[in-house]
Amino acid sequence: MTDDDRLFLVTGATGKTGGGTIKLLLQHGHRARAMVHREDERSRALADAGAEIVVADLHDLDGVTT
Repeated sequence: MTDDDRLFLVTGATGKTGGGTIKLLLQHGHRARAMVHREDERSRALADAGAEIVVADLHDLDGVTT
């Protein structure tokens, strides 16, 4: 675990690139927030691995500013 308290947001976190990025961040002890379109088995697996989950859509301005 690192003493770095920065929080990394990864969009598309249930996809191939985003999912790999989240896993790498968590393996290195970083805080990671996974932005997903919906709660499903993929997002639950990320949560189980230690990621914070936020359900949002970048096309929804109100949804990403709250």
